[in-house]
This record gives sequence, structure tokens and C-alpha cells, in this order.
Amino acid sequence: MAAASSPDKAPAAPVAKRDRTHYLYIAVIIAVALGIAVGLAAPDFAVELKP
Repeated sequence: MAAASSPDKAPAAPVAKRDRTHYLYIAVIIAVALGIAVGLAAPDFAVELKP
């Protein structure tokens, strides 16, 4: 009877390195969420943060 698994398996594909725009996207999403949270929790303080 043949072996259930073959010894010459292909190596796993290397994990693709993400570029900096991915982290920028995540940072913008977090900043928007924090802005909404501050605006809801402390509206007067949020208005003072406006440039």
C-alpha cells in the first residue's frame, strides 16, 4: 500500500510584505473612529480641537 502523504511537498508561499499604504489606511480608519468617539463623548472638547 502506498504512503498516505508524499515526502516532497511544495514549500509554503512566503508571506507578502505589505507596503506602507496599508498601514496608512489602517491609521486613517483608527483616526476617524477616535474622532467620532471624542465627538460623541465630549462634544465641547472636540470643538476646541478644531484648527
